[in-house]
Amino acid sequence: MRLFTFLISGAILLLTLAACTSVKRFKSVDYKGEDNSLVDVELFNARISAEPSEVLEKNLWTLSANAQSHLVQILDKRYPDNKEFMSAMAGSFGTRQSAQQDLTRKDLRMVFTISKSRDYSSLKEASGRFSPADRIEYLRLSLEIPESYKLRFHEWNRYITEYGEIDIADVSFSRNLDLSVDGSPGGADLATEASLGRNEKQVLSKRYLKLNGSISDQRVLIEAEGTREVDLTGNVIADVSLLFNGFPELVMVPVFTGAEDGAVELSALNFEDILVPAMSDAPDTLYADLELEYIYRHVAAGWHTYAEWDDRVEYYHGSIHKKVALFSRSDYLPRLFCIGTDQGGKDVLKFHLTPEKEYLLQFRDHRDAGRFLEWLSDPGRRQGDPVFIGSNKLLYKGAPVTPAEVLDKQLKVLPVY
Repeated sequence: MRLFTFLISGAILLLTLAACTSVKRFKSVDYKGEDNSLVDVELFNARISAEPSEVLEKNLWTLSANAQSHLVQILDKRYPDNKEFMSAMAGSFGTRQSAQQDLTRKDLRMVFTISKSRDYSSLKEASGRFSPADRIEYLRLSLEIPESYKLRFHEWNRYITEYGEIDIADVSFSRNLDLSVDGSPGGADLATEASLGRNEKQVLSKRYLKLNGSISDQRVLIEAEGTREVDLTGNVIADVSLLFNGFPELVMVPVFTGAEDGAVELSALNFEDILVPAMSDAPDTLYADLELEYIYRHVAAGWHTYAEWDDRVEYYHGSIHKKVALFSRSDYLPRLFCIGTDQGGKDVLKFHLTPEKEYLLQFRDHRDAGRFLEWLSDPGRRQGDPVFIGSNKLLYKGAPVTPAEVLDKQLKVLPVY
């Protein structure tokens, strides 16, 4: 009787061990409802990477061979004196931008920080919402910009869905066939035994959604899925390009040559049209609507072990809505420069390119603005004569300005925005 009881107990133990397999997802599962306090999200950093365009000096050696030949002929006719000719040859002819003059596109890097509540004081409470084995199993993150800002998302670095893969278990199959033949031909006793076997091993793995997303004019959407030992707490980085509505601006490109006495000589004034963000009426800080939707996997029991197959799991759904600052106007407005004064209010130089419209005298490069101011305030020029831009007089506070007034008012190079 004792032997029978022992065999029954052994069989039950073997069945129990067979049922305790690590291939299981969990021991039990239950959905507990909504709780918005388990996870939090912050826009840790949103920075426009304004790569400064390389400013290249124009001189004889930056021109093509054909252009060099024509320039030498022009300077030879204009400067018959050898010293003047060599000085002109050594001079620069303004600057050029290596990038296109469309400043309405900006690259933005956003770093989202996902964190979960860690209340260790509630570990042994029956109604506690935290255990060391908890993890964020799924999240859906969206960032939406208001249409009133007149800007839109253009492209980003998340066009390909990124998957992860984990190995869950190795499953082995073994099949054995035993053959036995007994016979006595010729009066002799013969016995033959044979064994045939086949072993097969398979690896069980799971692919999960590591990172996915979509982009539209006003919204960026990111989603991620966790799995065994993969908690979604941490940082999510998205690099996007923004397009602003464009507004045309006129900038001056002065052309300088060196005079015989070493002074800077202005030989031409060129104008270029550029597109800048049409955001003059935008607020000082641009905000976006940030939303996080998540599924929280809480382990109510079984968290003492690292394996998940013995966990009693409870799922919670939560969402977070908040308004976050993206960037300020100084981050995206272009770096243009003008000449004027900021004492007692900002007054800058202007001019009439046409009789109907007044234009701001502005430059794409700080160096061009500084050299133009140096030429403008040259004491060797006639101090009482108005300065002309083309066929129109240079204006300060609506009136023609002279080199003497430039020196007297101590004008300097200022940023336009």
